[in-house]
Amino acid sequence: MKIYEGSITELDVDAVVNAANTQLQHGGGVAAAIVRAGGHVIQHESDAIGWCDLGKAVATTAGSLKAKHVIHVPTIDYKNRRRASLEEIYAGTKAALELAKELGHRSIAFPLLGAGVVGLPREEVARAMIRAIEEFPELEVTVCAFAGADREALRAATGE
Repeated sequence: MKIYEGSITELDVDAVVNAANTQLQHGGGVAAAIVRAGGHVIQHESDAIGWCDLGKAVATTAGSLKAKHVIHVPTIDYKNRRRASLEEIYAGTKAALELAKELGHRSIAFPLLGAGVVGLPREEVARAMIRAIEEFPELEVTVCAFAGADREALRAATGE
């Protein structure tokens, strides 16, 4: 696993992961940045899918991003007023990795899922995600630290 400091939209990987909501409406945070950089085709394809449960993952194409796909992992359910638990972050990370493999991808980049608007503790999120990532040694995984707090949490979780 590599740690990258910067925007996930800049990475040259097969798939980028979006911290989504269950209705797949990409209006803020990482989701909005991905749609701005990749184009509205990502939102249009998400609208066609319509829904993804917490702990699951779905894919769309990546528009004009360098990646081939955006894998959407919901971390918040506005309709039912639920935020993902750490176990759902682990499950969503694992689902994204499984989906990347099914799509034939070798490299994937993640933000810290649930550490933004959902408000989960960054270091605990990092540990839950790393637990899933370790189950897929055949994939090249990059975790993006957009803010200094993300970087510190990832370093603490990995013992760097």
